[in-house]
Amino acid sequence: MDYLAVKHSHMAIAMLSVILFYVRSFSRIGSGKIAKNKLVLIGSHSIDTLLLVSALTLVFMAKINPFEQLWLLEKIILVVVYIAIGVKSSKQTNTLAKIIYIVINTVVVLAIGYLATSKSALLF
Repeated sequence: MDYLAVKHSHMAIAMLSVILFYVRSFSRIGSGKIAKNKLVLIGSHSIDTLLLVSALTLVFMAKINPFEQLWLLEKIILVVVYIAIGVKSSKQTNTLAKIIYIVINTVVVLAIGYLATSKSALLF
């Protein structure tokens, strides 16, 4: 498969993942009906799995070592943080806590986007 096709697929899948995070998060602030929908839950997990597969495919196709390209290592760490915050946010009962987790995850998503486009490490 062509590298650009995988890269564009990865970017589209990443957007879907973020959109589904916000749909589930805002649903939990309201009635929670959408977040509890099996299709949304299964779809979210499927999209996140495809995101991981496409990311690994890109790393192997480009022969990039995350320990040599520190921006990629930071991006991987932030994706783990994004997932952890998503899980933590889903278990909150306090509306203010839910909003705080949404704001934190928004900053994490922006940092991931910066790393992906600039290929320049923020911390390392």
